Amino acid sequence: MASNQAAKRRAQQWKNTAKIVQTSQICKLPDNIMLIIFSFLDIKSLCSGSKVCRRWYHLGKDRSLWRSVDLRPWPLALRTLWKVVRNRISESVVELQIKGFIGTAKKNDKISLSLLEEIKTKCPNLEKLTLCYCDMRNVEVSCLPHSLKSLSLDHSIIPLGWFDSLKTDPFLKNFEDLNLTYCTRVSDTDVNSIGKLSTLKRLNVSNCYRITDNGVQCIATKLEDLTHLDLSDCTSVTDLGLHHIGRHLINLKSLSLQNCRSVTDIGIGALVYGLKELDYLSLSKCHEISDTGLASVAEHCKKLTVLNIVECPKITSTGLDSIKTLLPNCVIEGPESTVSLWGRVGQGGNRLGCNP
Repeated sequence: MASNQAAKRRAQQWKNTAKIVQTSQICKLPDNIMLIIFSFLDIKSLCSGSKVCRRWYHLGKDRSLWRSVDLRPWPLALRTLWKVVRNRISESVVELQIKGFIGTAKKNDKISLSLLEEIKTKCPNLEKLTLCYCDMRNVEVSCLPHSLKSLSLDHSIIPLGWFDSLKTDPFLKNFEDLNLTYCTRVSDTDVNSIGKLSTLKRLNVSNCYRITDNGVQCIATKLEDLTHLDLSDCTSVTDLGLHHIGRHLINLKSLSLQNCRSVTDIGIGALVYGLKELDYLSLSKCHEISDTGLASVAEHCKKLTVLNIVECPKITSTGLDSIKTLLPNCVIEGPESTVSLWGRVGQGGNRLGCNP
């Protein structure tokens, strides 16, 4: 009895709200203006607004509002996620971002094959897909939509050999961007398979500590069109890996080697010799880099505009003065002592253009 009364009160409240909205000034605006206003709402607010009245319900389902769908702020239960995909997602969606359950109380929930198949069917024009903090052990890479240009799997669990099917069928024909940050099971074998994605432009494998110089050689020799590469915290990469990058990735514009502790001045010399187009370089926490390596950068990378040398203790003021002379337009992100020289201290952020 009490539940029926509560339901009646809620229904009456919705009716009262609808009456207020329908008589307010905002309802006098034409649909095109209302759609512009709705475009500033996040997905949760858009769904809530659709319950206000019939007009807002139809406006809220307009396809122009559902081209980019970001569900990451609200990790949804799989059942709720299914409802969103079935009832809201359509062929107009070109970008879809989902956050899984790794690190939460529902950590055992995994992305299912049927859910990916539903996304593939509902979104034939999907170009960008983010599946962060997701457990991918129940699905295969071949289940991904073939229309993808960008894929981000940061902090997700990827089983060993997950990319193997790309060797026989590189179905992602127009693929350009792959983010595998903190996918700690990714190894040289996976990188060898990823090398089949010949159109790849941006690759982020930061914190994939299993990747060694052999993996870097695969990247350099098979993905020669790369323009952005992030090897941050790939601690097994040495000077040999830098040699392969400098020899083959001549179109590289952005490179992060943050915390690659085995890299020395010799590797930097081999690296920068062929990277004439390099615009951004991070050597943060590369403790073996000294003024000699910095001089090699200044001599060969004439287009460099940002250089990150945070926590490089062997670099002295003499090396900084050399950079200032040879690269007057380059911004140094580094020790506090560089503030007086450059008027700017960077924080070593990710400038590679790869989806977190």
